[in-house]
Amino acid sequence: MEIMLDGRDWRTEADLIEAVIAGVDGPPWHGRNYNALRDSFVAGSINGIEPPYDFIIQPPPAPASEVADAIGYFMARISEWRREGAQLSARLA
Repeated sequence: MEIMLDGRDWRTEADLIEAVIAGVDGPPWHGRNYNALRDSFVAGSINGIEPPYDFIIQPPPAPASEVADAIGYFMARISEWRREGAQLSARLA
């Protein structure tokens, strides 16, 4: 499923993580870190929407370095988790 992440208003890495959790319909108790994302993407059976996920990221027009770094880190984690067998992809819009 394509999941559009509209990052035009992101100011922090936490904004990205919140958008990801909202995009997959994560439960309110979902952890707000990459370990929790990995668990819900690789192990599954946590989010309202289950993989496969194709994240399409609309970055801010002039992202703060924290946000630019977070986007790169998130995309690298997606690649790592895909190698673990998760059905994931991520790309910039």
